[in-house]
Amino acid sequence: MYVVPKVALTRLVDTFLPNEKMRLIHTVRRLQNAEVALVFVVSALLCAAQTLSPGEIRITSRPYFPQSPIRVQTRMVELEVVVRDSHGRPVPGLTKDDFMVYDAHKPRDITSFFVAASSAPPNESPKVAKEAAAPQAAPAPLSTAQTVPSDRSIALFFDDFNTPTGDLARAKTGATRFIKEASTRGDRIALFTASGGVILNFTSDTAAILAAIAHVEAHPRMSSSNMGTCPRITPYEAYRIVAEDPMVTDLKVEEACHQCGAADTPCAWFTSMVLAQANQTWDQARVDSQATLDAIKATLVQLARMPGRHMLLIASSGFMSETLDQQLDGIINVAVREGIVINSLDAKGLYAEAPGTPLNETVESVESSLKIMILQIESLGDRLMSEDSAMARFAESTGGLLFQNNNDLDLGFYRLGVMPSVVYLLGFPPAEDGVYHKIKVELRNASHISIHTRPGYFAPTNSQANEPVPADTIDSQIRGSVEKTGVPATIIEKFGVSASGSPLLTIQTHVDIQKLTFQQQKDRQVQMLTFVAALYDPQGKFVTGKEAEMSLALKPESFDYFSKTGINGVMQLEAPRGAYRFRMVIQEAVHGNMSATSKNLQIP
Repeated sequence: MYVVPKVALTRLVDTFLPNEKMRLIHTVRRLQNAEVALVFVVSALLCAAQTLSPGEIRITSRPYFPQSPIRVQTRMVELEVVVRDSHGRPVPGLTKDDFMVYDAHKPRDITSFFVAASSAPPNESPKVAKEAAAPQAAPAPLSTAQTVPSDRSIALFFDDFNTPTGDLARAKTGATRFIKEASTRGDRIALFTASGGVILNFTSDTAAILAAIAHVEAHPRMSSSNMGTCPRITPYEAYRIVAEDPMVTDLKVEEACHQCGAADTPCAWFTSMVLAQANQTWDQARVDSQATLDAIKATLVQLARMPGRHMLLIASSGFMSETLDQQLDGIINVAVREGIVINSLDAKGLYAEAPGTPLNETVESVESSLKIMILQIESLGDRLMSEDSAMARFAESTGGLLFQNNNDLDLGFYRLGVMPSVVYLLGFPPAEDGVYHKIKVELRNASHISIHTRPGYFAPTNSQANEPVPADTIDSQIRGSVEKTGVPATIIEKFGVSASGSPLLTIQTHVDIQKLTFQQQKDRQVQMLTFVAALYDPQGKFVTGKEAEMSLALKPESFDYFSKTGINGVMQLEAPRGAYRFRMVIQEAVHGNMSATSKNLQIP
């Protein structure tokens, strides 16, 4: 995340608000402590800061990336299809006529077809290259369909709640090598953890990503010593006891009877103790799993706001998700509706465990009975499958992959994270019944291949399908050149130098809110303004952009004040010296009105 330099913010104080310097310096310090990624100062707000109530003005900001041109502005079911040969290599050269799509077992006509090819295919790691060393014919040329570069937003999620330190260290090593050697050029990557949420916002800065990964640490919420009380009950055993599995319950009672009490204590006396301990252990495990799922869902929400294709890559040693089906379904629904593919990496690798107390638990216990050892051996596979079930379900339900039972986590990150050299994008109109539809994609006259795509979609209702598709979006306007005046605003551009010495474009925007429509909600006047600024080179290629949202919920006295003064905002863009086309779009939320302006600039 970019920390706003003190020099740059102090320059804003001197340039725009000389009479409010001390008050803005105080606000600048708070902004620096929050590590904001974008300067967006509301000057009129600062003048009235002592009278504003919490929540009257809220500002969020982020880098802006235009939506990929491959996204068709119609209501379509879009399928990303990867076709691989028997060696696991993507198959190029296919056309629309090679594919057949079945929607709920009924054939559908493919109405849109594109080929997405990686603009800079990554070099294969030695291990991957070794796998693909078999002789092969020269690849066929891509189809004549439109070929577009990669445009992906990737959320890298480390489950630091449920991944032990050793597993997490190996996962970090694999992720680091993936970022260094195999990330596709142009990918935007963000780092999230279960304990801390977003650690690094979406960026293409490899150094920043690697630095963030290096600081990830394990934060276990359940201590192994809690399970080490007599008798030792693991979360999986606790679940089976709570689920009224008589075999596990009886064996744990027997273990407690022989290991945890006096020789003359009746075994029946330990039943209530085992049940209480199992309930406590399972409640804690369930709370921990719920926290992990909440963090995953929050990650999906942030990922869905990014442009291009979306992928969530989860690295975890697994967690118990029994009785959490509703939460799992909620996450899958969000991913499917937003077109997010979830790939899962089991950080345990190829796991083996001897019966008895693990070596990393310093708990005094006597030797386990034969029946307890048999239970531990027989239940190992079921326990590991249970711990991985959520990750497997996420991958299967969203068209992703699960990498497990393999200690080569470098290879795992490579397989899950690297964009295939060829992805086929198929589209067809959705059904209109409002239910979930299963999808199947096949190839005509093909063998020894695998086809990978998402397994289904949620259809809109008839009324939703008949709603007009909004053509006038911020993305369409930011790429356009037409002037619009739907939001009363004036813009001034100034040139300067950032703290690092790079050329800096500062954009000051003044919005006359008196001419905007607000909604009345109780005692508040409510409106939201979205600001997007972008620079394009002379060939029309997007260079950089910033986006900010200002949510207004003004009380009567604040609304009267800002109606007289207006609201000023300041945004900054860093770009190399040269000629650019500057484009600024502002949209208000009540009616969707926009202002848009363009200007040719020469950054000195």
